[in-house]
Parts: sequence; structure tokens; C-alpha cells
Amino acid sequence: MAEFEFGTSEGEESDNFLPQDVREYAKKEYWDRRYEEEDSFEWFKGYDSFRDLVLRNVKKTDKILMLGCGNSPLSADMYRDGFHHITNIDYSPACIRRMAHKHANMATMTWLEMDARQLTFPDGTFEVVLEKGTLDAFMVAEKSPWTVSEETAQFCHQVLQEVSRVLCPGGRFISISFAQPHFRTPLYANDAYGWSVRTDKFGDCFHFFFYTMERGGALTQQQREQAHRFFHPPAVDVTPVCLSDPEDFLRRIDI
Repeated sequence: MAEFEFGTSEGEESDNFLPQDVREYAKKEYWDRRYEEEDSFEWFKGYDSFRDLVLRNVKKTDKILMLGCGNSPLSADMYRDGFHHITNIDYSPACIRRMAHKHANMATMTWLEMDARQLTFPDGTFEVVLEKGTLDAFMVAEKSPWTVSEETAQFCHQVLQEVSRVLCPGGRFISISFAQPHFRTPLYANDAYGWSVRTDKFGDCFHFFFYTMERGGALTQQQREQAHRFFHPPAVDVTPVCLSDPEDFLRRIDI
């Protein structure tokens, strides 16, 4: 159990904020409306649920970029835990305005309106980039976990290119998600990003995943092959089989 008392407010979403269509989660207008009314909401689990993994991968002196911070208490919880060099970005001006006002007493934490696909920071600015549920929100409308649409793949690629660019050598990109490794690792396992991929998990009955990408590390061959199969699935032969004997299929079953 953590020795700190954190301000998590995890739980079910209020009916007031549930969208009619899950594709709303990928729209800026939805989040602007929501952040104007909602004070705070924690996706998945709170900081105390994965604090040990953060402490294992992040130093208190690291410069941290919180990607798509939203109105989650995560940044404030980490600040109270001694991580005082946190830059928060979100593309919703309503979110940034309210969060900056709410946490004005945390003097060394900054809040900036910014699109994760077009970061304005110089190369190698941060030791750590952290996202929790940001990429999940943009993938929620995908029809199948086994494939990803061209539009979503391009969106993720733009974000990950920028994350890689602003990480310093040896820096870590941490992605916290409900997506299992066989669905999420292929997105991260790209040699163009110049990092390794490691997976940890946390949670009790339902597991969440803590992905750590280290800049300058190398992918395994298995991860490269997994990514290739994900983006280039083998063709499926859908040619109908005609049987001369209607019951011949019974003899073809290996029991």
C-alpha cells in the first residue's frame, strides 16, 4: 500500500458524459464540452495502483511530459509524490484552463494547449513521456482489435514519431492502457521510433498494461514479426468447398 494519500476519482463515467457514439471520444469538441462541466475523472486505475512501476522507471528529477493529460488527477498525484518537473499538454483549451487554475499552487508544473501530433518542444527535451488512455480514446471506435484502420494507424504513427523525437537518449515513453500486448505491442514495435518495448501489468481481477519504450533500445525479432503480422495479415482463403457426399465433412473431422 502506498504511503501517500492520492486524489484519485476512478469509477464509472457519469451518464451526463457518456457519448451517444463511441467515436465521439476521438473528437476535440466532445472533450471541450465535457471538460467545461466535469471537474475530474480517472480512467482505468489510480496512481497508487501502478506507483511501484512508475518509481521503477521514472526518477524524481526527470523532466516529464504528460501526453493528453485531461482532467485526471494523475499529474497532481505524481507531483505530491515528488515528481515536480511535469509538463502537461492537452488539445482542449477548456481542459488546460481549468487544470491550470485548479493546480495553481503546484508552481513547477506547467499546462499547455497542444496537439500530440505536433509537439512544439525541441528534440530530446524530456526524459519521460507518459500517456494514460490517450491513445485508447482514439482507438475505441476500431471495429476489430486484430486490425487497425489506416486513419487510426496514421494518427498513432504521427503521435509516436513526435514522442520519439522529444525523448532524450535513454528516455522512456510510458503508455498505460487496457489493451493487451498482442493488440498494442505491434503499434509500438517500429524500428523507426528507435526504442525497445517492455510490458508489465497491474490490477487484480482485470489487468491493465504498463508499456515502457526506452529510446536507444532495440526491438526483438519476435516483436518485429508480431508487428508485421498485425499490419500485413495473411490472406484468408474463402473459396467454398464442394463435397460430393453431403456427410463427407464428418470423415474430415480429426477426433
